[in-house]
Amino acid sequence: MPKVARRIIPNRVFLGVPWKNERPKYERIISKLRNKFPLHFAIVGRDDPQDATALFEVIKERISTSSHAIFDATRGNPNVSLEYGYAEGIRASRSIYLSGHKAARRTAASGPIISDLSGMRRVQYNTVKMLSIELHRFCKGHEYTQRFESALTRTLRGETGGAKKRGRTLALKLIHTLDGLEHVQRRRLVEHVEAQNYSRQEIETMIAGLRAAGILHCGRAAISFATINGPRAPRQFR
Repeated sequence: MPKVARRIIPNRVFLGVPWKNERPKYERIISKLRNKFPLHFAIVGRDDPQDATALFEVIKERISTSSHAIFDATRGNPNVSLEYGYAEGIRASRSIYLSGHKAARRTAASGPIISDLSGMRRVQYNTVKMLSIELHRFCKGHEYTQRFESALTRTLRGETGGAKKRGRTLALKLIHTLDGLEHVQRRRLVEHVEAQNYSRQEIETMIAGLRAAGILHCGRAAISFATINGPRAPRQFR
């Protein structure tokens, strides 16, 4: 089968986690990560309105457009197994997270989703705190985060103290406005952040800095669209 280029949203990370026990832990952690890092963690689950068939199509789309996919293999969840199999089939960048807590091992129906984890990229954790540390480490080392940090350094050069902190918060707000969206009209993006007590000048300066670094792609016209994905986004194949 010929390779087909697939579009990657460079800051999107898919999370395939069991709904009942593991998902709440991840949701609490990523709500805090959002305030520190420019990554968008995409979780698809039973709260989405689609039926099972349509839902799996959404899951496949989210996996195929993500820069990386994390699958929590704790308790041997069959849905996570299916999602992992799809990610493996399209050769998406992926890793397995696995709880080593005794209770998790005891309640697992059939062990890890992958019978042989040797050679697989995996992260083992025993507590929620350890999981948080591992996800922080993942975010810090992510390629988009590193490019984001470099862009901030250049854009905020000469600023000190509170101005740097304010600039960083502004940059994160701009990026996260696009979480889960293909694009946002530039005018609406600016108005959305402007309503959070940022001046038009500082917003435009930050957009220019992020655009120059390929972090945020958008034209200069108010009716143009802003997007995370763009000409500098990495290309992968399936």
